[in-house]
Amino acid sequence: MVEREVAWRVFAHEFIHSDYFFHDGDEFSPNYLVTPTGARVNRLYFVGVLTEIDNLGAGEDMWRARVSDPTGAFSVYAGQYQPQASVFLSGLDVPCFVAITGKARTYEPEDGTIYTSVRPEELNTANDSIRDRWIVDTARLTYERIGLVRSAMDSGLKGDELTDMLVQSGASPKLANGILRAVSHYTDLDKYLNTLSGVIVDALKNLTSADQYPSPGTGISHAMEEVARSKPADAMVKETPARYSIEDTQPAQSPEPAQPTQSPQPARSTEPAQSTQSPHIVQSTEPENARVAGKEIDDGTTDSEPARPEEDKPEPDEMVYELMGIMDKGNGVPVTELVDESKRSGLTDEQVDGAVKTLMSEGRCYEPRIGVLRRV
Repeated sequence: MVEREVAWRVFAHEFIHSDYFFHDGDEFSPNYLVTPTGARVNRLYFVGVLTEIDNLGAGEDMWRARVSDPTGAFSVYAGQYQPQASVFLSGLDVPCFVAITGKARTYEPEDGTIYTSVRPEELNTANDSIRDRWIVDTARLTYERIGLVRSAMDSGLKGDELTDMLVQSGASPKLANGILRAVSHYTDLDKYLNTLSGVIVDALKNLTSADQYPSPGTGISHAMEEVARSKPADAMVKETPARYSIEDTQPAQSPEPAQPTQSPQPARSTEPAQSTQSPHIVQSTEPENARVAGKEIDDGTTDSEPARPEEDKPEPDEMVYELMGIMDKGNGVPVTELVDESKRSGLTDEQVDGAVKTLMSEGRCYEPRIGVLRRV
């Protein structure tokens, strides 16, 4: 009986930067995509936000989906040989959270240009909690592979000696072989590992579920600190297959965009903010000394426009998120219009740009087409 390949957990950033595809053995042996951290990926498991789905078929259905994680996006293709996957994808509403296990595939339209994609095997709806758990697990495993690759490059060993050293350090034989291939194939590998380390830290910082965020003193919190300092790990935890089913998950609920009434300006309310979309939102209340009947208060404002303490202003990403919902009439919001309206609300170009990047990395908004944004 042929042993089934494990489903590796890799971020989209690493997957789309992988270009080493090889076949080992006879015609019935599996194909592998070797990533820069040495993962020998035949199958992979990932969770993200489904942001696009298109039927490319001419006579026969061929569905293409785009699934985003905090680091990038996976391209997923399902055709006549994946009928269940095609039916599943065609019945989904964009955007929503999905969990996918599938085969790694590459497409080389010309020499030197390789595109990666996924042929789905199992698809399930998911939610933000499952997505955040996947981010934590994938960050840990990726970080540990980075450490082993750095150890391999620093050792000066090659061939069987390098493989033996990696196995003794805790890597599985397959991972050790993958690292050996990665070190030999990828150029500027040290530079890419630094980039990937920063991607891991950013992915962890953008967790949306408070119960999934690494708390001080935990292993993953320590890993964040170590990644930031680019220190190698001592051991590798073996990858394990995905074990989620549709019965264990719930589809994500997409909030209905609010409709504008008079002007697309964010409301200034004296009630505490009710949104629970992000742990970063700041509740706003009117200070007790904001009003002095018939007189100006200390900062020069009158009782008709109470003072708003600087510390009570919403974070830029929350302001942009609310504006996006107010301005969206159902087809998304042009970026230029969102920037103009955000600037009228007191934000700078840099704050708007940073807010959009944060919201996209958190999976709270996406780009249905170039130049247009829409809330999840």
